[in-house]
Amino acid sequence: MAKRRGKARPRPSAGRAQPAAPPRFGGPRETVVAAALVAVVVGTALAVDPAAHASFDAPKRLVAFAGLPIAALAAFALPLAPPGPRRAWRSLPLPARIALVSLAAGIGWAAIAALASPRRAASLDSLRALSLYALALLLGASRTVGRRKALLVSAFLGAAAVNAVISLLQSRGIQPFRLQTSGTRNETGALAGNVGYLALVVAFAAVVSLGVALRSKRSVPRALAGAAFLLFLAALVVNRNLTAVISLAVGGCALSAGLFGRRALLPISGILAALLLAVVLYPPLAGRAGETVRLARAGAWDRLTTYRVGPWAAALEMTRERPLLGWGPGTYGAEFVPHRLSSEIRSRRRYVNPLVTSSYSEAHSDYLQAFAETGIPGGAAALVAAGALLVSLARKAVKSPGNRLETAVLLGLLAAGAAAASTWFPLQRPITALPLLLAAGRSWRVATEPAPEDAPE
Repeated sequence: MAKRRGKARPRPSAGRAQPAAPPRFGGPRETVVAAALVAVVVGTALAVDPAAHASFDAPKRLVAFAGLPIAALAAFALPLAPPGPRRAWRSLPLPARIALVSLAAGIGWAAIAALASPRRAASLDSLRALSLYALALLLGASRTVGRRKALLVSAFLGAAAVNAVISLLQSRGIQPFRLQTSGTRNETGALAGNVGYLALVVAFAAVVSLGVALRSKRSVPRALAGAAFLLFLAALVVNRNLTAVISLAVGGCALSAGLFGRRALLPISGILAALLLAVVLYPPLAGRAGETVRLARAGAWDRLTTYRVGPWAAALEMTRERPLLGWGPGTYGAEFVPHRLSSEIRSRRRYVNPLVTSSYSEAHSDYLQAFAETGIPGGAAALVAAGALLVSLARKAVKSPGNRLETAVLLGLLAAGAAAASTWFPLQRPITALPLLLAAGRSWRVATEPAPEDAPE
């Protein structure tokens, strides 16, 4: 019986030059990217310049704006022979495609809004800052973050732990530096400068450390993460920030759902019980919680939200006046007062803030500010991108149990950030924005990978 013979493949001739192998990512190049990202993560949490006008925020922005371009240049300057665009696009799951397209549309619309802004110069300046922050998304999706994620997580938790220890010392009257504040609640901001920023970054770190403590396969990281979680919880209780407590609760529930699936009811109940116990046992936080309940029963929503109704109303008024293009990125602070007054005339009620912070540079809601500054299309694109990313990550947690720890931690961290963004502005300060943006980029990469990477969780 005759055998079929296939066509013989042509052998490469000895004299013909073979194409060069694509450059491998690693070695000094990866070291530069990892070192720059560690410097950014640590610097945006700890950098302080007592001689600066903005002693806390300005040095942190400088670290971010210097470190991110260095890391991006090292990561993306040379091509690495990626797959063809069609093949790469077809390999992406539908939610990941929606997130990518919506993000690109949102950034593009923000650029159009900046060009069309009545305050064009200031808006273009803010757009440049937004573009630099967007590098964190690309870097989060890079190979370095996948391979060095343990190093980056350790740097983030270590910097948060330093801030938590300083905040606890400040709560006991031990000040490591001279600080002029208004009110006792502002004296425990550590190197973050603001108790709100500190409480949010501590809440984010608590979510990450809780995930490692619950499911790490090694005893030493699990013990260290458990101790760090207790430290973060103590700092959170001392600072009495309800937004951060709610963010931790939301992030912890999402983390438990990602880790345990249908068996998450018990750990979720434990997290909520621990937070409730902390509120009850710490008298200042218990007093604030009781005051919140009393204000809710009395319908005093302005005092209940710490006088955020005014900035929210101003953001809605800005969106109503320019629904298509908004007022341009970075214009909210300049437009707050006239639009708050317009909103008062329209609603026939006053939005007066008796506190020292009677004016607002931020809407205290990243969602409302996105609509006010970039219009309805820009704000909707941002919401769709965030929602699609969370959906794709949740699906990955269900379908890939082998990589469940990383996926669940990312899901919990992004859920905590989403909750904080409803009544605060974590995406507008480097200390909170950088961890969230790096996590968002890494989440998109994890959601699109067919199999877990060969890297320690």
